[in-house]
Amino acid sequence: MNTWRLVFAATVLTGCTASIGAPTGSDGTGGNGKPSGPGANGSGATGSGATGSGATGSGATGSGATGSGATGSGATGSGGTSAGPNGSGGSSGSLGSSGGGTAVTCTPGVPTTSQIPRLTNDEYDRTIRDLLGVTTLTAANGSTPSNLLATDQAGGLTDVGWAAYKTVAEDIAGQVMADATLKTKFITCDPAASKCLHDTAVSFGRKAFRRPLSTDEVAEFDTIIASGADITPTGAPSEVAEALLYMFLISPSFLQREELQDTSDGAGHYNLSAYEVASRLSYTLWGSTPDDTLNQAADTQQLATPAQILTQAQRMIADPRARDMTQAFHRYYMLMGLNTRWDNTNKDPSLFPAFNKGLVPAMQQETEMFFDNIVFAKSGTFDDLLTSTTAFVSAATAPLYGLDPSKFGAGLSETTLDANHPGFLTRLGFLNAYSGYSGTSPILRGAFITKQVLGIAIGAPPPGAEQTPLPDSSATLDTNRKRYDALTAGSACSGCHHPFINPPGFALEAFNTVGSWQTVEAGTNAPIDSTADIALDATGDNTVHVTGPKDLMAAIAAAPGAKAQYASKWVSFAYGREGDANDACTVQQLATKMTTGGYSVLNLMADLTQTLSFRVRVAGQ
Repeated sequence: MNTWRLVFAATVLTGCTASIGAPTGSDGTGGNGKPSGPGANGSGATGSGATGSGATGSGATGSGATGSGATGSGATGSGGTSAGPNGSGGSSGSLGSSGGGTAVTCTPGVPTTSQIPRLTNDEYDRTIRDLLGVTTLTAANGSTPSNLLATDQAGGLTDVGWAAYKTVAEDIAGQVMADATLKTKFITCDPAASKCLHDTAVSFGRKAFRRPLSTDEVAEFDTIIASGADITPTGAPSEVAEALLYMFLISPSFLQREELQDTSDGAGHYNLSAYEVASRLSYTLWGSTPDDTLNQAADTQQLATPAQILTQAQRMIADPRARDMTQAFHRYYMLMGLNTRWDNTNKDPSLFPAFNKGLVPAMQQETEMFFDNIVFAKSGTFDDLLTSTTAFVSAATAPLYGLDPSKFGAGLSETTLDANHPGFLTRLGFLNAYSGYSGTSPILRGAFITKQVLGIAIGAPPPGAEQTPLPDSSATLDTNRKRYDALTAGSACSGCHHPFINPPGFALEAFNTVGSWQTVEAGTNAPIDSTADIALDATGDNTVHVTGPKDLMAAIAAAPGAKAQYASKWVSFAYGREGDANDACTVQQLATKMTTGGYSVLNLMADLTQTLSFRVRVAGQ
């Protein structure tokens, strides 16, 4: 279809579409987009929303805490200040009943959020998949739709970003209308039949906008339909239908998740509408658009109470789409991604002939499969993530685990490792990613555990520290542990390294650079010492002695700070705001529940939907 004709068609629907190309509003703070993605800021289009709402000021700019240590963690979420204007409006209330635990009384307030967070690229792909069945673009050589979009970024939508949305929308619309199966997801009647296109606009619009169309919007789409002969090459009904789909896909009400309801709850907040709650549920748990069941619950006003929301949340968590978000969360928690330590790791082939770069994707995949298996197949708890000996091994990775490769195939299959391999931190992916080229790195491994898993804030190293060479091996420095201990013995380093960073790394010296079990140091045959005194909180007072990886993982699993850190990361990821002080009570409540036996990760995910801040937004933002 001719692009200029479709662009002309878009300008006719001014209330719904074209204004997104000229953003003028200020950045908002986090909506339900994931931390640092475009959902974290309102796009501020001058006429965004189906009726031009949300103009020029979406989202307050005074977002919450930026302190609270390296990751914004801590059992009480300490650090930072209340979020923005009206950021402290009332108690978050207690969590729902998806798991046991003791309620924690606190009143942190409701964080300020964007009223019009834009879909992240991942959310866009999933939404297009679930709405229209499109996963790749025929016109773009099989590329995923978001590969043609601008990269995720905060702030207003640029002209380049807007042009990309239009290009992708045109490709999708053409592909859907050319495929008999995909076409039925958009239109189920003959476009030439009376009222077919009108009825399609109403029914598909309900799904695309995640709410019913307003009377004005229906009239605007009817205007487009009536102008079909003027805005398409021949005016054929199928061309008009394609133009109609195109315009839905470039509308701000599709590209943004509106939260514009302004019904006061009498306590300084606005209650979200049932449609806005449904959208929060689906993008929190699925990273995608609501399904028919959730839409029906919104249409019948069955999303008003925590219990009603919990019913839907538990149903949705049982859906395979929840696995997408759980995988994305654990990638975020583990700092996985492109151009990270996970995909850039390499080893000296002369020292580690069993390793080759081609194994790296499988190592990362195993870690992802481990989390998925513990969370879903085993309904596991946080403790299980640290203590399970489940693994996924192939013939190629088996030797690194000391297993017989003949017992495994080319793909990863589930097996059980010995007691020396508990939890995700003893899997090949982490151990390889957080090691050096020719030797282990107790600093890399220990710093990750201390900061990312235990949530202990560590200051930046002194200038030049990272360039300081490791002492050479000698008669007195005959293990990697001794060399790293000497490296960090100076007064500028020892304050952080000796009580906090080094000990967890030393406990993992039982695994060599490629993640294989070792009892003696390669090159010197000196015995490996994996004993350590592990500080489990920032005070250093809560210290436990461990004799190796098994003890270390048990200690981390029992540590309140590790549970609080995991809860904090879930809150940041699910709510799309990093370490907001107003979420402190939620983090504390979840961490407390995690101390109760049987409180699973799935329980935690459901409880993320039970806070007051999930059902309201701050008034006046």
